[in-house]
Amino acid sequence: MRRRVHTSARLCYSCRVRLHRLAFVFVLAAVAAASAQLQRADSAGPSDGKSIYAARCAACHRADGAGGGPFPPLAANADVTAAETESLIATVLNGRNGPIQVNGKTYGGAMPAWKDQLSNDELASVLTYIRSAWSNHAAAVSADQVAAARNPTALSGGQIFAAKCAACHQANGQGTSAYPPLAGNPHVAVADPREMVATIVNGRSGPLTVNGTTYNGNMPTWKGRLSNAEIAAVATYVRSAWGNHAPGVTEQQVAGAGVPVLSAVGASIYASKCSMCHGANGQGGGHGQFPALAGDALVNGDAGPMLAVIEHGRSMMPSWKGQLSPADTAAVATYIRSAWGNKGGPVTEQDVTAIK
Repeated sequence: MRRRVHTSARLCYSCRVRLHRLAFVFVLAAVAAASAQLQRADSAGPSDGKSIYAARCAACHRADGAGGGPFPPLAANADVTAAETESLIATVLNGRNGPIQVNGKTYGGAMPAWKDQLSNDELASVLTYIRSAWSNHAAAVSADQVAAARNPTALSGGQIFAAKCAACHQANGQGTSAYPPLAGNPHVAVADPREMVATIVNGRSGPLTVNGTTYNGNMPTWKGRLSNAEIAAVATYVRSAWGNHAPGVTEQQVAGAGVPVLSAVGASIYASKCSMCHGANGQGGGHGQFPALAGDALVNGDAGPMLAVIEHGRSMMPSWKGQLSPADTAAVATYIRSAWGNKGGPVTEQDVTAIK
């Protein structure tokens, strides 16, 4: 009887050992599986722009980048694939409100700011994905580019040119087949810098002839992305580099460039926000639904009633209050009041804010 008990005890002890060993194996397997899962999550994290896009962006812009409703397409979008990436990065970092035109269609969806939700690596990854997905074929965006946009620092004119301008105009100012040279460019070296300042502030599109050659690249607007001091610094650099010998530009000159710059900014706003209804030349449209602005009595009279219509809307005219800043409203009103033979005077930001 004692032998049987002893044998049974030995068998129970052996079973317990095997069970302990088996449990240990299961623990090791579970740890290995968890580790592999973490590794997969890490590898699909910051470096996986496609996954970030699917999780953060596709709900509005669609999985295929086609957009929908108030949200613009990212596929075949020139703003997405532009050589200059500052505006794209700034939009994703800081968000955007108000109408935007893409391929001739206006969208009004609100873009949230992602600067506090995604790291520099994650933002660079998703932007690189967007710029190379679908039919897009643009260069990658680096984390350093995102970091620079997130924390801008004061730079010299030469540094600003290298960071913002050289990709198009080249480091030696010689330009390319699409972008005009700045070296030996009479528009750059002219004594009065207001036209050049207006181009930097407002941007420019359409053909431009320099020294007998016509160029058709798009110059982005730097309004709101460079301060008056930075514009003065880069303009001074360009006007004195590569054999150019024009006087420097002061911050005060940029700030006081006045109506020519204001009107130039307004022309850009008009082209993107107003011309679809009122016509590129202010001739009106929609078979009489949208009035002509050229020669219009409201446009040429006291600025107050015209500003009230812009701010509050009327009939089929939407309200632009909250969609355009007072400075932008003043700029576009100044442009309209001086274009196409109109003789209305300039409008100030203070004139706009006085409208209730």
